[in-house]
Amino acid sequence: MFEAFEMIIARLTASEDVSVDRVVGSCYYITVDDFEGFDDDYCEVMRDYTDEEMIDALFELLESAESIEGDMYRTYRFADFSVRVGFTSYDI
Repeated sequence: MFEAFEMIIARLTASEDVSVDRVVGSCYYITVDDFEGFDDDYCEVMRDYTDEEMIDALFELLESAESIEGDMYRTYRFADFSVRVGFTSYDI
């Protein structure tokens, strides 16, 4: 499971769709870049993913976690590691 996670994260980081903010022990804190900015009317502009297939694969893998905690920022716990996910749009 961890090897699949590493492969997906490496590809998403290269595409700039995801950043790994930090690793604490065996917990990965990642941010999905879904926010581009504001338009001329100050409305939010959401960003299209460069590698949408891998975004889908990431969340499919995460949904198979042993437990999932949180509402907005979610933590996905597996036997060997955990992943805390946020989105850039949360920081608006």
